[in-house]
Amino acid sequence: MQEEIRKKCDEIRDLLIEKNKSYGNSVFDKGVLFSVDPMYAIQARINDKLNRIKSKETYMSENDLMDLTGYLVLLQVYMDEVDRKMSETIKSTEAYPEGETPFDYEISSNGKDEG
Repeated sequence: MQEEIRKKCDEIRDLLIEKNKSYGNSVFDKGVLFSVDPMYAIQARINDKLNRIKSKETYMSENDLMDLTGYLVLLQVYMDEVDRKMSETIKSTEAYPEGETPFDYEISSNGKDEG
């Protein structure tokens, strides 16, 4: 059974990579027409797939399951990236004394930025 699990995971991985090439990483980028956060876009696709599976009169196809599994993996990849960026931000702010951050600055009376 372990070999079957490995094969199915490889199949899903290959499908995700191929679709990512075909769609140009669109799942992780905000849309051209609609500026939707990638997390919400992925969640909407998962919701659509679950609704399709739920409402099917016939049996659930392997394609439906592969797509759903793929979107769940993409959501996990996106969440890992968000967590990584948040960790980096927290670490970078810890290096500044007295609560200052690299984003703190003041505008002087002459309109120029002062660090």
